[in-house]
Amino acid sequence: MRAKVWSGRQDWVKVGFVFLPFACLLAYLLDLAMPLPALLLPERRYLAVEKDVDSVRLQTIRGRGEAYAVLADRLTVVPARAESIHAALPDLANLEPVIQDLESGLGDFHRARLVMTQTPLPSELAALQKAAGPVPLAIDVLESPVATSIQATGVRYSSSEKRVAFDLLLAPETRAFSSVVVRTIKSVLYQSPGKELPADLVLRLAVDRAEASSIHASFRSADGKTIEKQILLGVSAEEPPKVLIISEKAQKRSFIEALYPARRATPAEATGLDLLSYELVVLDGIPLGSIRGHLLSSLLDVSSRRTGSLLFVADSPAFGKKGDNPELEEILPVTLLPRSLKDLPDVAVLLLIDVSGSMFGDKLSLAKVTGLELLHNLKPSDRVGMLLFSDERRWVYEFQPNADITASPVLEPLTAAGGTDLHPALVDGLSRLATQSIKAKHVVLITDGVTKPADFQALADNARSKGISISSMGVGEDVNRPLLERLALQTGGRYYSVASADAIPGLLFEDRMSEARAIFSQGKIPVLAMNGERVAGITGMAQYTPTPTASVLFTNGVGDPLLAGREQGNRAVLFFGSDLYGAYTSEFFAAPSAAGAFKDRLDALFARKPTQVRVVETARGVNVIAQSDDLSAPVLLLSREGSPAQEVVFQRTGNQSWSAETVPPHHGIWNATILDRGSSLASFQLAVNGGLGGIRSDAEAALIAYRPRWYRPVHQTRIWLLLFFASSLACTVTLRVKR
Repeated sequence: MRAKVWSGRQDWVKVGFVFLPFACLLAYLLDLAMPLPALLLPERRYLAVEKDVDSVRLQTIRGRGEAYAVLADRLTVVPARAESIHAALPDLANLEPVIQDLESGLGDFHRARLVMTQTPLPSELAALQKAAGPVPLAIDVLESPVATSIQATGVRYSSSEKRVAFDLLLAPETRAFSSVVVRTIKSVLYQSPGKELPADLVLRLAVDRAEASSIHASFRSADGKTIEKQILLGVSAEEPPKVLIISEKAQKRSFIEALYPARRATPAEATGLDLLSYELVVLDGIPLGSIRGHLLSSLLDVSSRRTGSLLFVADSPAFGKKGDNPELEEILPVTLLPRSLKDLPDVAVLLLIDVSGSMFGDKLSLAKVTGLELLHNLKPSDRVGMLLFSDERRWVYEFQPNADITASPVLEPLTAAGGTDLHPALVDGLSRLATQSIKAKHVVLITDGVTKPADFQALADNARSKGISISSMGVGEDVNRPLLERLALQTGGRYYSVASADAIPGLLFEDRMSEARAIFSQGKIPVLAMNGERVAGITGMAQYTPTPTASVLFTNGVGDPLLAGREQGNRAVLFFGSDLYGAYTSEFFAAPSAAGAFKDRLDALFARKPTQVRVVETARGVNVIAQSDDLSAPVLLLSREGSPAQEVVFQRTGNQSWSAETVPPHHGIWNATILDRGSSLASFQLAVNGGLGGIRSDAEAALIAYRPRWYRPVHQTRIWLLLFFASSLACTVTLRVKR
C-alpha cells in the first residue's frame, strides 16, 4: 500500500517537473519579476552614528562591501581607516539622505542594512520602509558605547507660570550611586543617595523661572568619581523679546518699544537673525528697494508661514514707489501709487509734440495717439497747453481746462515736415508753464529725440528750480534715448519707450498718477477714523492706495491710509504711513483714542489660544505633546539662526491630544511654533540636550515588530529564459534516464 502511495507521489512530481519549463516560459511572456532570496544579493550598508562612536567600532561595523556614513545632508563612503570622518559627523544622525538614496534605487541586485547607535522612531521606520519599497532593508541597533545616567527629560511649557515643572528619568544604574544631586547655580532642587530614588526612577521637580536657564545633575559613585550633566529646559528668566525692529536710525524709543519688549537690529544684523522666532517684525522706514537677498527671503518666509506679523513703516519719500520690490509689494496692504485720478489735485500739463521730418510714418502716428490718450487720462479740471514743434513752433492750446479741448481735429491731419529744434520749443513751453497758478506742473514730451545740439543741462536745471518735471515718451527704434532719459531723470520725471499703441494708455495713466502728487506729503494733515471722525492730526505721511482686500483703520482727508492691514489668520501685514517717534505724529500718539486704537490693533497680533504643551526628550530626539480642543491639523515649526526651518506634522494621539516627533540636527535652543489653519497658536523655546540614553517604548516595540523582506523582486526577463532552457534540458534528460 505504501509503495502505491509513493509511486503516486512520484507521478505527480514528474508531472510538475514537466510543466516547470512551461511555467518559466509563461513568466517570461508575462514579464514577471524574479523573486531572489535576499541572502544572495550584495549588501549596501548605512552607518547612522554619533560623534562618540570610536574608530575601532566603525571599522568593525564596516565589514565587507560598500558602506556609507550618514551626514547631516549627504552620505559619505566610510574608508578602511575611519578616523577621517569623525569631525564631519552630526550631533544627531539624520536619516533623510538614506531615505533619498533608497528612493533613487539601489540597482536590481542590492539589499540594504542600516546600522544605528540609537533606536529609530516609529515614524522613521515607516519612512524607511516606504522608501526602500522592494529593497530588503535590515536595521541593526548597536548598544551605545557611552553610559548615561539620565534617560529622558520632560518639560511643561507655560509662559504665565513663575515656576517651571520638569521631570528627569534616571537609569537603573543610578541606584548604585552614593549621591544624586540636581541643582541650579543658587539652590539645590534634589539630593539623596541612589538607593533612596523614587521607585519609578523619575524625579519630578520644579524651579523658579529666574533660575531655570542652568540646571546641573551630579552623580557620585562609591569610589568618589562624579558624572556631571548640564540640562537645558528651554526656559529663560525672562521671555525673550517677541518684537524685532529693523532700523538704521539712531537708538530712539519708538511708540512700539514703549509698549512691548523689543530688540533692535540694522538690516545687515537682521540678515543673520531667525525672523521666524519673532511675533512682530517692524521695518522702520527701510526703503523697499534696499531689501534683498536673505533678508527678503526671511520676510517672505514669515509672511507665508504666518509665524509672525510684519509692520512696514513709510516715514519718508525714500520708502519706495511701484516696482521697487515686487515680491514685498505683493503682500503689502497698499499699492505704491496715489489713489484714483478723481482724488488727485489738479495739474498743469504741457504737451509737447514733435512733428518734424524725422517723425515721418509710424512715429508720428504713435505721437498722435499718445497725445490723444494723454488728454483722456487727465481730469477735466487739469489745465493743458499743447505745443507742436519742428524747426518752428505752433501753440494749439495755451493752458485751458482739459474739458474745453478737442484735440482730435487738430492732431489727425498733421504731417511730418521740417527740421527738429527741441531746445527753443522747451524754453518757450517752460516759461509759459511756470506762470500757471496750479502748484503741480508737468511736461510730457513726445519725440524721437533727434534734434540740434543745445545746452539741455541748463534747461533741465531751470525746470527743476521752478518745480517742473519732464516725462519723455520716446517713439521709434532710432530714438535718442540718452538725451530723453537725462531730461527726465534730472527733473524728477520718467522716461517711457513707446513701442506700440497698446502700451500708451497704461504708460500715460501711470505717469499722470506718479507725477501729479508727491509720494510723501508734509503739512497739516487731519487723521480720520473709520467712521469719518477726526481723531488727531499729523504733519507728514505717505500717500498710497489701499488694496481692495485691505482693512483701513486711519486715513487722511482724501482716503490715503495711515494705518492699513492685510489679515492672515491671527497674523497680519501692516502698513503705517508716518513715523513711530513723534517727528510727524506727536499729536497722533498723544491722542488717547488714536494711540489706543493703534495699540489694540498691535495687541491682537499677540493673541494666543490656550494650548498646553509638554516636551519630552529621549536618546532619539524630542516629542512635543499638545493638549487642546481647538486644534484641527497642527504643524510644529522649528527654527534657529543659521539652520533651515523644519516642519513636523502632528499626529492625533487622543481626543484632545496631539504628538509631533522630530530629531533636530543640532543640540541647543530652538524656537518652536505651533501652527494650525493658518494661525500661530503657541510659540516657545525648545531645548535639545543630547547625550541621553532613554529608548521610547513605542520605538522599541516598532523595531521588534519590524521585519525586512526575505526576497527582492528583480525584473530580468533573461533569467526566465535561462531557467526555461535549463529546466527543459533537465526534464528531457530526466525522462530519458527514467526510460
